[in-house]
Amino acid sequence: MANGIYIALSGAVAQSNALDVTAGNVANAGTTGYRAERVSFGQALAGARSKDAASVQVAGSASDPTPGAMVETGNPLDLAIVGDGLFAVETPRGVRYTRAGDFRVDEHQRLVNASGHPVRAADGGTIAVPLGAGDLTVDADGTLHADGGRVGQIAVARFHPADLRREGAGLFIARGSPIEGGEPSQVRSGALESGNFNVVRGMVDLVRISRTYEALHRMIDSYREIDERGARIGNS
Repeated sequence: MANGIYIALSGAVAQSNALDVTAGNVANAGTTGYRAERVSFGQALAGARSKDAASVQVAGSASDPTPGAMVETGNPLDLAIVGDGLFAVETPRGVRYTRAGDFRVDEHQRLVNASGHPVRAADGGTIAVPLGAGDLTVDADGTLHADGGRVGQIAVARFHPADLRREGAGLFIARGSPIEGGEPSQVRSGALESGNFNVVRGMVDLVRISRTYEALHRMIDSYREIDERGARIGNS
C-alpha cells in the first residue's frame, strides 16, 4: 500500500500549498491594487517508486492579470492604471513595481507610495512637489502638475507576466525589460484600483480545499493502518 500513501501524500502537499495561496488572497482582498495569485497543478510520474504510479504536484503559480474595480476617491494623488502597466517605486532593495497608486507627498516634498517609497519618474529620477503647492493634477500620461506648472511624469511600465515575480506588500520584481510600443496604459487620477480577488469565492475555496486536505489525511491514515496490519500478520 506504499504507493497509495505516496499518492495521497502528494495530493495533501499540493492542497496545503493551495490552501496557503488562497488564504493569502483572502487576507489581501481589500489591499489596493492587489493581484490574486493562482495555483496550477500537474501530474508527476513517480517512476522511482512504481512505473504505473503517479502523483500530483504544484506546477506553479502566477498573478491573475484581471484588473480590479475602480473606486472613486476624489484625491488627485490617488492614481489607477487603465491597462496592464505598473507604477515604479524606489525601495532600499532597488526598483519595484506595483498597481497600488495611493500616493502622497512626504516631509521631503517627494511623491511617495503608502509605504514611503519614492515614486519613480519617467526620466529615471524621483518627483519633488514644490513646497506650498495647492492645486495638484495628473494627466492620463502620468504628468503631474502643481498650480498649473509641470512637475514631472510618473513612470508607468509594462512587462510580460512571466517576467514579474511577487515580492510582497503589493510589489513585484521585474526580471526582464519593459515592453516597448503597443497601446500605452493610461493613468486615472482620483481613483484607486481595488483588489481583483472575490472574498466570497475565496471562502468557498478555503472550505473546499480544507475538506479535500482532510480527506487525503484520512486516506493516508487508512493506508498506514492497512500496512501495520499486514506487517503484524506477516510476523505472526
